[in-house]
Amino acid sequence: MQPQNQFSLFGNVQVNEAEQNSEVKKKREEFATEIRSRERNNIINNKRLAQNNQTNKIPESLPLIPPTLPQDLQLALKTQQEQLMKRTFSFEDFPDVLQKIFSTDILQLHYGVTGLRKMLSVESGAPIQQVIDANLVPKLIDIIQKEQIPQLVLEAAWALTNVASGTTQQTQSIIDKGGIYLFVKLLSSQYRDIAEQAVWAIGNIAGDCTQYRDLILRVGGVDPLITIMQNAPNKNTIKHCTWSLSNLCRGKPIPDFKYVKNALPVFCKVIIDETDPEVLTDACWALSYLSDGDNSRLQTVIDSQVIPTLIKLLDHSSLQLVIPTLRILGNVVTGDETQTTYVLNQGLLLKIPKLLSHDKKAIRREACWTISNITAGSSNQVSQVVRDSAILEKLFTLMTTDVEEIVREATWAISNSTKHGSNSDIQLLVQKGLLNVFKQLLEGEDTQTMTVVLEALLNVLKRGDQDFKDDNYYLTQLEQMGVISKIEQLQRHQNQSVYQKCFSILEQYYEAESEL
Repeated sequence: MQPQNQFSLFGNVQVNEAEQNSEVKKKREEFATEIRSRERNNIINNKRLAQNNQTNKIPESLPLIPPTLPQDLQLALKTQQEQLMKRTFSFEDFPDVLQKIFSTDILQLHYGVTGLRKMLSVESGAPIQQVIDANLVPKLIDIIQKEQIPQLVLEAAWALTNVASGTTQQTQSIIDKGGIYLFVKLLSSQYRDIAEQAVWAIGNIAGDCTQYRDLILRVGGVDPLITIMQNAPNKNTIKHCTWSLSNLCRGKPIPDFKYVKNALPVFCKVIIDETDPEVLTDACWALSYLSDGDNSRLQTVIDSQVIPTLIKLLDHSSLQLVIPTLRILGNVVTGDETQTTYVLNQGLLLKIPKLLSHDKKAIRREACWTISNITAGSSNQVSQVVRDSAILEKLFTLMTTDVEEIVREATWAISNSTKHGSNSDIQLLVQKGLLNVFKQLLEGEDTQTMTVVLEALLNVLKRGDQDFKDDNYYLTQLEQMGVISKIEQLQRHQNQSVYQKCFSILEQYYEAESEL
């Protein structure tokens, strides 16, 4: 028999439980998306300068100064190239460079384009706007399109790459002249240096905004990049391609998967094969976006055999790497029971206590979110979490001592356990002090957390109905702790969701009269 206490219910709103579950879940998903998006654009460097001091260059299989040119011109270009490599250019040289760029003489043109490129390759104060104002962008594009001498094409592409490292408005000057189509075409150049220069440009343009990113995707920018990566002669090329390709795969709104799906296994391979933290960070951020989808995507990640490597990376010293790594794993454990079980069998839970205790809030938040995805799974998966005393202790601590958003994430992880765990798991949670933790949370002010706690309390009480035939032990405990009285008070709460959850509990477990 249930207690027959009388409680006064404020209002007569009838709650559809399925609808409320759906509403709370939706709010949870929107909140999770919001809080996890804050680091994205701050972690990855959207734009990079293609500077003069290139290192570890691999000789071209084809010469940039072709042997088909007259020998005297070949020699003159090579000599001038050697001289220009040693020379520095300042903005004082701009008038002379400008004049030479518009010359019809090959040597003069070569001098002007190379000088301009060197001026644009400085760390700060590059004359990007002056170049645009002088109408040099269409001139550089024209040089590339004519393809007269590969060395000129490289220098012009290099200069445009650095123009694309400027502001969105400055990058637009390249877009307006068909620069995206041009650079995507250059990705397939038979000259390695030219193709790799296009990699830089594509990365800069894609990193500027999602509109530019989508333009590149629609004209087929992904597959040529993948081809370059798969045939990369050195780690620098892999590094540049990974960064550029990651800019094509990330951002909100997320790109249409049909354009980027071929990149998913490529990033998995990079993560397995590479050790450079910067490369791994770019690859993991991109994969965190690509793995946020249906189970077929998650299976591709699993089939790549990257999961063991990702779990090892959770111990990495770089915060910028650990966050996207954990997010990928958090995505994969949203899959079906087999997929989640696979990740757990690789030892994910062994890493969680350390992450829940991390001094960085972002890591604690991601760890809680990952656990909440696991506890939304099968009863067996919930048991693995609940019966891990280190994890449970950390979650309870976060729920009672951390900042609001971490409290909320940790509470979701436990709330999911009360819904999907076994009756014995609920008993264990209560034995470990769950009801005391919930009591503290109901004394707080965060309405989202209150709503989740009240939902979880109702789950616990329903399990008590199953376990205790006569008197629901959990209900008795809540009465003695003063939680039921608190729930009655919370009916006056201005938040509708809090009121509705209180109404559901009191309506189901007490004879109550509604006050209209």
